[in-house]
Amino acid sequence: MPIVRIDIQSGKSTAYKRAILHGIREAVSSALDVPAERVMQRIVESVPEDIDAPGRQTDRLTIVDITMLSGRDAELKRTLYAEVVSRLGVEPGIAPADIMVVVHDPEPECFCLGGTMPGA
Repeated sequence: MPIVRIDIQSGKSTAYKRAILHGIREAVSSALDVPAERVMQRIVESVPEDIDAPGRQTDRLTIVDITMLSGRDAELKRTLYAEVVSRLGVEPGIAPADIMVVVHDPEPECFCLGGTMPGA
């Protein structure tokens, strides 16, 4: 079950946030070949004065943290990054320079889902 945290600047419309959630769900599902309903996501909003990203991004800075079980190779991760950037570029129209994707892939013993570790 991939778990996604999406950090954005506050003040965006519900439609904008829904487009981000939809695009990332589709990207993660497609790239990782997991059912869309298994992708858990949340958006975390910060006020502009709480964001310090000097000189690079606009107010559409979108940081996508994806946590998934380890074992996926670099090529699959490159596909995942490209899918996220592509889909967010279409809707809601975020420029690649405003998208940062970070993948965390801890070992299975670092997860506890529903009270049990995967594979236990």
